[in-house]
Amino acid sequence: MTQHKDLPSKGESSWLIGLAKNLRLAWRLLRDPLVPAWTKLIPLGALVYILLPADLLPDLIIGLGQMDDIAVFLLSLKLFISLCPLEVVQRHLAEMSSIKVSYRVAKDEPQATDVAGYLDVEHRMLPDAESPRSAEQMEKGSD
Repeated sequence: MTQHKDLPSKGESSWLIGLAKNLRLAWRLLRDPLVPAWTKLIPLGALVYILLPADLLPDLIIGLGQMDDIAVFLLSLKLFISLCPLEVVQRHLAEMSSIKVSYRVAKDEPQATDVAGYLDVEHRMLPDAESPRSAEQMEKGSD
């Protein structure tokens, strides 16, 4: 069994964040064609164990009955990641950590853009409906 030094679960301040990162990593590894098929059977076997009615501890005991399901799931997740090829795990970890997003609130008002220097067109004034001058007079005056 190989040890992966850069697993998100180690050194995390919150175990919940580490669990979320491990779940995301496991999902990516399950879809990766470079991970052997027999390795992908580990989390699937854990899922079958959780869904089957036969358990080590009966689920009728509230709390204690679900603890064995959680333990099997977490152990299978850790075993699956540790048995995946090291290069594939490191590539996925690098891809996951390279996506850094900063969130900001967009203002409701659109920003005014300066278009000076971008437009190279001739312009002429169009007559207003309230203006006493007609379009013909404006054209004669602009010549």
